[in-house]
Amino acid sequence: MPKPPPPILLPQEDLNEITDAVENARRDVRYQVTDYPVELLVGKFRQEPEDEGDIYIPDYQRKLRWSEEAQSYFIESVLLRIPVPPIFFYDVKGQLEIVDGSQRVRTLANFVHDELELTPLEKLDALTGLKFSQLPPAIQKRLFNTPIRSFVLDEGTDESTRIELFRRLNTSGKTLHDAEIRKGAFRGKFLELIIECASSDLFKRLSPKITKASDAESERQELVTRFFVYSDLYKEFRHDVRRFLDQAVIKFNKSMNPKEIERKRNEFTEVMAFIEKHYPTGFYRNPKSATLPRVRFEAIAVGTCLALRAEPNLDPKDTSWIHSEDLYSLVRTDASNSGPRLRARIDYVRDRLLAG
Repeated sequence: MPKPPPPILLPQEDLNEITDAVENARRDVRYQVTDYPVELLVGKFRQEPEDEGDIYIPDYQRKLRWSEEAQSYFIESVLLRIPVPPIFFYDVKGQLEIVDGSQRVRTLANFVHDELELTPLEKLDALTGLKFSQLPPAIQKRLFNTPIRSFVLDEGTDESTRIELFRRLNTSGKTLHDAEIRKGAFRGKFLELIIECASSDLFKRLSPKITKASDAESERQELVTRFFVYSDLYKEFRHDVRRFLDQAVIKFNKSMNPKEIERKRNEFTEVMAFIEKHYPTGFYRNPKSATLPRVRFEAIAVGTCLALRAEPNLDPKDTSWIHSEDLYSLVRTDASNSGPRLRARIDYVRDRLLAG
């Protein structure tokens, strides 16, 4: 049997950096563990936070819906006392926002309120077609008393950490687009600007083809988010695109005043109008491409923005390099989340435009 290769010994400073990174990330998550009986979960649950319920579903999870079959399967598991995945809550001034488990809580409420009729079950086929009120009292009480393991995140947990937890824990069966999550979780003037610009006719003309695997509206919002964030902060990016964008959206929502929002709106329009005039198919590898790569969009859109900031009267004579192999080599998807690669592709477009 061959011997394993000897371990690669890293310098102590690298080991310290790795240790610090892990410890700092762990400190972001503070929680308590408890067991809530079904009766308590259902009694305190409300669909909307303003309905004076102690447990509610945040906006970004409203689109998630289990089928009647999935709901019935879950109810059967609870009745059988089969361990189910825990529910994660976030403490919001005494109320509990559901981070993960919204469909489980909603299903329990639907069933207890007679809004769910059980579809054919695997084990408890005698219950098929029944509602909660038709169950024997002893079974109803047993359901009410069934404990559900729950984790409650402390109120001090950072917003972006909470959303990252939802992404990692999401057991709904449907993956929400990052832009959908931000739209529900991070309300504010800056986010409203993103949604407005993403839906503009000008931007839709420049991005007519979005991959079929993505929701076109959400994908355009993702692209516009990257444009605004990277055009100001691309030199600060290191890794973890989602967290970087989440934190930037939270920051800009809180800090941008109406004047800054208007300036951003005008700059977006000017940049996109410039691109439409000089290289309208620049976001695509070639005119026949069926998808719009995010890394290519970042390079073209943000690089153009930075060039126009440096030279507002820019009038390039040759833009054939937009579809060159040089640019293509910088916008391949490998290492797309690397800070140096991000800066290299953006700077390339900026410098080529400024070079004439």
